[in-house]
Order: sequence, then C-alpha cells, then structure tokens
Amino acid sequence: MTALLLDVLFKSTALLGAAALVDLALARRASSSTRHLVWALTVCALLALPLAIATLPRWEVRIPVQRALVAGSARADAAVAAVAPRRPSDLPPTPVRVGAAAPAATRPFDAFAAAGLALVYLAGVLILLARLAIEPFALRRLTRAAADVGEPDWRSHLAACARRLRVGRPVRLLRSARDVMPLTFGTIAPAIVLPASSTTWTDDRRAAVLLHELAHVARRDCLVQRLTAVACALYWPHPGVWWAARRLRVERELACDDRVLAAGAAARDYAGHLLDLAHTLGRAPAPATALGMARARQLERRLLAILDAARHRGALRGRGVVAAATVAGLVLVSMAALRAAVVPVESFGEAAAVARDSVPQPQTQDFTGTWDLRRTADPQVVEISVRTARGSHGRTVRLDRLAGLPVDQIGSANARVSFPIRRDAGVFTVDGVCRSGVCGGTFAFAPSVAFADTLASRGIGRPTPAQQFALAIADVGTAYLDALAAAGYPNPDLETLVRAAEHGVDADYLRGMTARGYKTATLDALIVLRDHGVDPAFIRGMQTAGYAHLSADELRTARDHGADPGYAASMAALGFRDLPLRDLINARDHGVDQVYVRDMQALGHRLTLDQYLRTRDHGVDASYVRGLAALGYRGLSVNALVNARDHGVDPAYVRGMADVGYTGVTLDDLIRMRDHGVDPQYVRRVQRSGAHPDVNTIIRMRDHGEVGDGHHDVGVHTVAATIQKLWWQFNAWLRS
Repeated sequence: MTALLLDVLFKSTALLGAAALVDLALARRASSSTRHLVWALTVCALLALPLAIATLPRWEVRIPVQRALVAGSARADAAVAAVAPRRPSDLPPTPVRVGAAAPAATRPFDAFAAAGLALVYLAGVLILLARLAIEPFALRRLTRAAADVGEPDWRSHLAACARRLRVGRPVRLLRSARDVMPLTFGTIAPAIVLPASSTTWTDDRRAAVLLHELAHVARRDCLVQRLTAVACALYWPHPGVWWAARRLRVERELACDDRVLAAGAAARDYAGHLLDLAHTLGRAPAPATALGMARARQLERRLLAILDAARHRGALRGRGVVAAATVAGLVLVSMAALRAAVVPVESFGEAAAVARDSVPQPQTQDFTGTWDLRRTADPQVVEISVRTARGSHGRTVRLDRLAGLPVDQIGSANARVSFPIRRDAGVFTVDGVCRSGVCGGTFAFAPSVAFADTLASRGIGRPTPAQQFALAIADVGTAYLDALAAAGYPNPDLETLVRAAEHGVDADYLRGMTARGYKTATLDALIVLRDHGVDPAFIRGMQTAGYAHLSADELRTARDHGADPGYAASMAALGFRDLPLRDLINARDHGVDQVYVRDMQALGHRLTLDQYLRTRDHGVDASYVRGLAALGYRGLSVNALVNARDHGVDPAYVRGMADVGYTGVTLDDLIRMRDHGVDPQYVRRVQRSGAHPDVNTIIRMRDHGEVGDGHHDVGVHTVAATIQKLWWQFNAWLRS
C-alpha cells in the first residue's frame, strides 16, 4: 500500500508538472477554453492514475547509480558480501526497485508511524468526500426556496440564448426568493438560479446572465467541477492539485466570458453587467459546487480580458478535443506503466553495460539500405542520401571521394553502376542506376575489424558495428583522429566521437574551423557550435561584415538570434555600420529589419536605431503611419506616433470618430477621448437624443455616465472605460 501511494505521489507530481509546462507554453498562444481543457484532462488523468498503476503491465527502466549513492547502501553491500566472491563486480548488479518494500525487518515504531499517516490521509479523504456528498442537500434547499420562472419574456430570452450557444439540453430556469448570485448547477439536469431582483433587469442584462450561465451548461462545467472536487479529496495532501483546481476555476470563467462575446455580446456592456452584479450580489452565499457568475476575486482579471480586443477567444472543437484527449491518454498510460529500478554499480563500464542490457538488442545487425545521388550547383560536388531501417543520412560529398563511381555515367540516359566506397570504418558495396544526373540503388556495409582494433589501441574504445556505420557515413577515420590531435584536442571517448560524426563535425568542418582560428576546449564544445549552425562560411561572412575576432559564444548567440552576415550587410547598407554585436542582435530580436527601416524611411522617418526600436516595440509601422496620414494626420513626430498608438488611437478609431462628426480633431483630443472611453458607439447614443457636443463636453458627459437623454449609465461604463485606460497605460509601460 505504501509503495503504491508513493508511486502515485511521484507520478501525479509529474503529471501536474507536465500540465503546468503546457499551460505556460499556451499562455499567449491559445484561448482560455484550450487551457481549461488541458487542466480538465489533467484532473481526469489524476483520477485514473491509481487504477492504471495497479492494472497496467510494468515497463521497467534500469537506472545505474554509484553504489555509494544508493540509499541503504550499507545493507546492500552487506547482502552482496555475504554471497559474493572476492570480485563483486563479476556478479550482475541487483536492481533496487523504486517503491519496493525494504528487505530488512521494519521496526515497530516505523510501522506505527506509517499506520498513523495512512489514517490521517484516509480521514482527510473521508471529510472532503462527505462535504461533497452534502452539497446536493444544500442545492435542494436552494431550489425549494426558488420558483420556476414562467414569464413568457424570460422563456423567450432563454430559448434565444440557448440557440445562440447551440445548447440542445433542457435547462430549468428558477428565481430565488432572495438575492443570490446568478448560478448554475446540475450535471444531468442543469438549472439556472436567478436572484429575486432579476424581475427589474433590462433585456441586455437578462441576455448577458443567461448567455454566461448557458455557456457553463454547453461546456459541462458542473461535471468538471465535481470531478475536480473528487480529485482534491483523493489528493488533498498534494498542494499541486489544489493549485490545478484554482487554475481550472480561473480559466473556466474566462472561457465562458469568451463564449458570451463570441455569441455577439458587446464587450463594454457585458463588462458593466459583471461589475454591477459583483458589486450588488458579491456577498450573497452560494453552494461550493454551484457555478456563480461574478466572484469578486477574479473580477479584475476577467474585466481586463473582456476588454482586450486582441485576445484569442476560439475553442478546440471535434478533432482537436479528440487529439488532446488521445495525447493525455498516451501520457497517462506510459507514465503509469513506467517503473524505475535503481541498479547499484561500481564503475562507468558496469553502468554502460547495465544501460545496454536494459534496452532490447536486435538479434542480427542489418547494414543494408538504399541510396540516391544528385548533382549540385558545383559540378565537383554531389548530394548523397543513405537510408536504412534505423534512419536516413544526407550530406554533400566531393566526387573525388567516390573513387569507384564513373563521373561520365552520372549524366547518362540509363547506366548501371556498381562500385565500392572504402572508409576506414568499413566498406560500402553500392549497386544502382544513373539516369540524367540522378542515381539511386541499394548498398551493403561491412564494418572493418582492423579499424575497431585501431580505436581500441588508441584508448578510445572498441566500437559496435552500428557505431562503425555512423563513423563511416561521416568519413571519420584515422586521418580525422590525427587532425584532432594536430589541432590540440584531447583524445575523445567513443561516445563523443560517434556523436561528433552524427552531428556533422567531420574532417572538413574540423579543418575549416581550425583554419579560422576557432579551436574549442573540447570536441563537445565544437559539436555545440555545429548544432547551432556556426560553420566556417558563417564565420567568414561575419568577418566580411566587420565582425572579426568574435568568441565562440558570440558567434553562437548571433546565429541563434538570426543576426547573420546577410542581416548585418543589409543594416550597413541602410547606414547602420559598425554596430556593436549586441546592438545588431537587439535590433534583430525587435524586428527592426531592412523592410521595416526602408518602409519607415520612405514615409520620411529617418531615425536612429534606438528610435526604430522604440517605434517597432510600440507597434508603429508603415501601415499605421500611412493609415493616419490618409486621414489627415501627416508629419507626426515619433513621440506623437508612439503616444497615439499606446492609447489605442489607430486609423479605425479615427475613421469611426470621423463618421460620427468628429473630423479635424487634433490628435491630442482624440487621445483624450479614447482615454475617457468616448467611442463611436457612445457618440451615437448621445446623438440619438439630438445632442452634438464638442470634445470637452462629451468627455465630461462620459465621465459622469450621461447619455444625453436624461439617463445615466450608473457608473459602470465609466468604470469600464477607466479599466480600459489603465490597460492601455499598462501595455505602454510594458513596451517601454
């Protein structure tokens, strides 16, 4: 039992960690609905994990660990010493399975402590499950004090909202005898409960509330809520599960808000309704398993999300949900079946043997496959690809390295070829056909025993046939080893040598980097440079562009950030010569490239690099400048453009305000109106009463919630406008 609980603890932590990483990766790329799905699948996986661990067949992975580091090594050494001869390394290491019970007798105190912990855990589970079981009784009391809403207008609103959200299930609509927060409950027979004051609501508020609550029904959030409560009960000592439950609640409400807006609700009006409901009904009690509409804790974040026009609000549908559930199921099954076995070892060689023995080895070594060859722009160089059951390899090779291939036959209409390719590591016997510059066929590889002896005699180690095949593909032989020694590299071990061959650190690359003055401390460091695309051609290009004597780290950083010779040359052609490398990389990271600079210069904005970085970061590009210029705002300074962009004064807003009569308004006045929430929609509402106020008057009216017909917006639009203004200012601060 203890072993199972520990296994569940470790693997549930791994599941939660994986979900947190996915959630972090999706933070700015996916909607709240997608993130909610990730956490819902995680909760389902947590509930299924104990059963999966108990029933699935085991997949054991043996992990070699130095004997001195293994817990309880003294007891293990004593047990080995009792049965081992004088050379314990001659015996196969005994795996110590993670979670297995210790062979030694357990002391009474340990047994008592384990029993006490188990009782505490079970007591916590029972208390939380009992609380969950009591919740339906609280809901029954709530429904007994509520009456069915039978008014025709309410029923028609409910039916219309259900059609908009494609809810086909029957939903019961109730009105409480007291003021409660609008809420939804019920997994099989869903019901919506309205407060007593809902009889005075406007049509807009009725639609907003019904759309939000029906969104919970459409998404089956009540079912997910109950499953989450069960998971919290079973895993109550684990803080990660409670955090996952909180993430579910947050993303659930944001996802429902997104559905309401996607159904056609106006963002400002909906935000105002949420704010007012939270203010008037936020303290009203509600059962824990019911889904309330406007909890005060999440209100600020929800309002900002509602007013963010750039927010992604789409949801995964059909195949996307099935694909996500399939991936979650595969992760659950593989994680539940995995068992780690710690194997005490004495030496690195014994650890390698354990690792090798833990992986099923093929009974036979097959080194046959197919090949194809094509010409390149250089007539003396061809591109050759090799494919086997283990994978494919491609590289460019000079024709003089394919001594057995008649060059004149490559361009023949139909010529059969058969020739050997000899490498130190072995011989490729090649057969095939060449037609009009393209060749292809089959091959067989025979590893060289002498080469294996040579590597062993040099202290590198004896390679397997598979390793010799990899070395032969990259043409790594004795000449390569001599070139390493001549360049001052220490003798590599066999694994490093094979990795260098597989990563393209061949003799040509080694000689080219050495000739350019780049000799790293180890072969591993050279492999890292190769993996990042730093080759002699890149170094030569950077030197030509004026960036000589760069360190290996500087070269790798420039390559990773796309600050290559072509980018450096294009920036120099625009007048930005002799830039320090960090400035060149910074400009590349911020998207200041040749196209952006030329477009801005064509509009008369010849700026410094820092100014281009600022305009780019704040979203001021050529299309934005042209859009404002087309509306009459020409010759603006950088500060004016950035200020207008930060405050949301874009061509669409200027055009909309011009359509309602505000033409010829200064840019500063447009910024003031935008900051105070004066938009075309609000202006039309004011103008319907016959008023046509000037800039200062309409700003004052907006601040006081006036709509020009003697009525007020009871402050909610003003608060929403203030929140939006703070949001723009916050974005501007982030960009600066």
